[in-house]
Amino acid sequence: MLVVVVPHFISALVRTYGWIILLGDKGLVNETLTGLAVPGTPFQLLYNELGVVIGTTSMMLPYTVLLLYGVMRGVDRRLLAAAASMGAGRVTIFRRIYLPLVAPGLASAGLLSFILSLGYYITPALMGGPNQTMIATLINQQVTKDNQWNGAAAQGVILLLLTFAGLLLVKLVTSLGASRKKRSAS
Repeated sequence: MLVVVVPHFISALVRTYGWIILLGDKGLVNETLTGLAVPGTPFQLLYNELGVVIGTTSMMLPYTVLLLYGVMRGVDRRLLAAAASMGAGRVTIFRRIYLPLVAPGLASAGLLSFILSLGYYITPALMGGPNQTMIATLINQQVTKDNQWNGAAAQGVILLLLTFAGLLLVKLVTSLGASRKKRSAS
């Protein structure tokens, strides 16, 4: 838990610059790969889609891990033990018992990360190149440089609609999970 929570006490800007230092052409990752004589080094890990994905994932991962940790800790282990005592294999226990119990948490974690990523600005702006425009940076550009308030407002409404669609999807997944629990209990 410390590995997940402690980095969150550091500013997102500082963490992003840390990734830039690690992933740069002369950064720790490329220097290590060059030292190991990996063909094709140094790799272009910044100012492209890969850099944005690495940086944004590292920023969103703590939210997902903390949410899933709480959900997974709440699973009654006696259900898993009961299934094992009745002859179910590990894959069957995971697929038929554990996964349906944590599915609402998976959906919630995915939605939370999705919503936070929609409006995330710092990391994509610093780690992405000009060809890796994310929606938040595009909205910022339209407002500050192009003076296109109508376009920025329309994109903001689209983000809001995507958020509502995600909320409806999670509600659907959690209500399906709740109806399965009721059917299996009866």
